[in-house]
Amino acid sequence: MEAQVRAILRERSGLGDAVRGIGVHDSLWVLGMTSLASVEVMLDLEATFGFEFPENRLRHATFATIFNIVRCVRELTESRVR
Repeated sequence: MEAQVRAILRERSGLGDAVRGIGVHDSLWVLGMTSLASVEVMLDLEATFGFEFPENRLRHATFATIFNIVRCVRELTESRVR
């Protein structure tokens, strides 16, 4: 799942190939991702993994790090299966 998230970030975050070297706990915001780019990331995540982010997950912190994104996507896809 992390590889898929990184691929989406590489395409949509505005960080390009630099995403490959970003640590899972590095701040995507500090590295230059914008709010507009985070919306693009969100839409691609939804399309790729087949869910919609609930309103309570549309927070700055959700998209702050690769770790947070992967954790959120994992939780949302697992809850969909239950």
